[in-house]
Amino acid sequence: MNDDNAGTMQDSFLEETQIAGKASGKVEIGHLDEAIASIHEILDEEMIKKFRDTKEEDLPKSKIVVYCHDCKQIVPGGVGKTLRGNLRTVCGTCKSKKISMGKEEGIKKFYHLDKKE
Repeated sequence: MNDDNAGTMQDSFLEETQIAGKASGKVEIGHLDEAIASIHEILDEEMIKKFRDTKEEDLPKSKIVVYCHDCKQIVPGGVGKTLRGNLRTVCGTCKSKKISMGKEEGIKKFYHLDKKE
């Protein structure tokens, strides 16, 4: 271990590999268990209980939409084909391949569509 980086990552179980920039191939199981256990400490116990008790039907749903970069709006998805004949999602209006897909609220925020409305 390098002396110049000795105090930077004392608590990490990957300290040796991170500092050296290569994997040694061996990680002690005790250190891995401590790392996994520390992840649970980050989460709040109330949130864990709420998540476990919530049924899948009651979880919030997100709508996936297609944004066309040529039309510059959210459009219905269309079906196109690649050169090899595989199906591909395209713009339902202009058949452009320049599209982005994502959650409706994320697409509106990223492309500033909420300000246009």
